[in-house]
Amino acid sequence: MRNLTPVILQAGLKEALTEGGIVEALCVEDAKKVLNVWQGTWRIQLRLGDQTALLVISRGLEPREFKTVTGLISFAVELGLTTVPVPLKKGEKVTWTHDAAVEPIP
Repeated sequence: MRNLTPVILQAGLKEALTEGGIVEALCVEDAKKVLNVWQGTWRIQLRLGDQTALLVISRGLEPREFKTVTGLISFAVELGLTTVPVPLKKGEKVTWTHDAAVEPIP
């Protein structure tokens, strides 16, 4: 198992996810509908065993934040997920794993 630092970049996140890591999406600002777009603030963290790391932008150690549900879901799809739960209230978090995919109902 790899040792994690308190922060991780997107490339490391993708690799750790394929190694059995668990991605958590945390809502840090309530989501609200503005016209046709759900807006809020979400952060991503990786959990691998008892270690956690916050996803940061590559230009600094600032947390990467997603401001729309569309952006959050697009990021999850880039990670290879096909089912993406989204927390909508501040403080809520959901878990994303590759084996969390659900078979479509015919």
